[in-house]
Parts: sequence; structure tokens; C-alpha cells
Amino acid sequence: MIKIKKTSKLLGTVDMHGDIENIDRFKKFINNFDKGQKDSIRVIRYTTEGDPVLRDLEYDGEAIISTFDTRRDKYGKGSINTATCESIEEVETAERTDYLLDDCENIADHTILVIWK
Repeated sequence: MIKIKKTSKLLGTVDMHGDIENIDRFKKFINNFDKGQKDSIRVIRYTTEGDPVLRDLEYDGEAIISTFDTRRDKYGKGSINTATCESIEEVETAERTDYLLDDCENIADHTILVIWK
């Protein structure tokens, strides 16, 4: 069973293999994006090996600047990539909801967060 913790002292949202901390902060970011209000958030996803991969999202009211940092991933590329995106797509299936960056320039991984049901 996947646990979703609604509150946390973290500044962003953490996805530890489906156990998500601070989901309310992520939903607030999505809500602010939908309203055109400036906001920023850090989403930390952990690899199978337990290494953190960071995605900082900064929305200025017009576009999203995504900074994807894999330097802490022992088996990853060990790089920082920045891209500009125009929107966030929510893809819902029976098993999960995916939040994806959309209309981006120079981005390899569009996935922000996956919430399993």
C-alpha cells in the first residue's frame, strides 16, 4: 500500500518510490500554476538505489523554468539541465496520475511526479 503524507516540514515534495511527502505543497503549486500565480517548488524523486534526483520548478506567471539535477544519482548522468516549459499536463489512468511538463525546449525527462492510486 502506498502512503501519502499530507504534511511535512520539507520545502518541496518528496517521492520515495511512491510514498509521497508534502503532497499538499505540490497541489498548491499546480493550483497556483492554473491561476497564473508565480510559485516555485522542489520535487525530489529517489532512484531504485536510493539516490535523490532533484527537479526545481519556477513559474513566473508565463513559463516554467525546470532545473533537473542528477548529480547525486550515482548511476545517472551527473548533470544539471535547465529547460523552459509552457504547461503541465495531468494524465490520469485507472492506476495512477502523472504530472508531466509540456511544450518544453530541450528536455529529456518530462515527468514531474507520479501519484499511484
